[in-house]
Amino acid sequence: MDINVSYGKEDFSFNLNEELVIDENKINHEAQVQASSYAFLNMLYKKLLRAYKEAQKKMERKEAELFIKYKGEKDESTGKTNANETARMKVLRNPAYDDLYDQFIEAEHQAMIVEVCVKAFEQRVNLIQTLSANLRKG
Repeated sequence: MDINVSYGKEDFSFNLNEELVIDENKINHEAQVQASSYAFLNMLYKKLLRAYKEAQKKMERKEAELFIKYKGEKDESTGKTNANETARMKVLRNPAYDDLYDQFIEAEHQAMIVEVCVKAFEQRVNLIQTLSANLRKG
């Protein structure tokens, strides 16, 4: 499974299946490499999680700004201010909000992909420990 993730101006690509393969003949090397791979992925996940939270905050601020704007506008047919639901629908149709919402969804998706990879590497370390122990016994 090919994984492609972007953070800032950097793109990261790797094949998860290849990264998770353990060569029993090189178990000591596997144990050493595991730590740095896991640390890299976990740091990337934390950075992507922050980017996701920042995208969410930006989107919510725009949503609030637009809601206040649309709520304060008068409905031409009634002369009254827009109802909450009308203001909310205008927010959802606003192109600037829509762009921020798309960025939020993409940031969440990127973070979720790397989170799954981190969990896979957590399982991998358990397998390496088991294999290493079995090789010492045998």
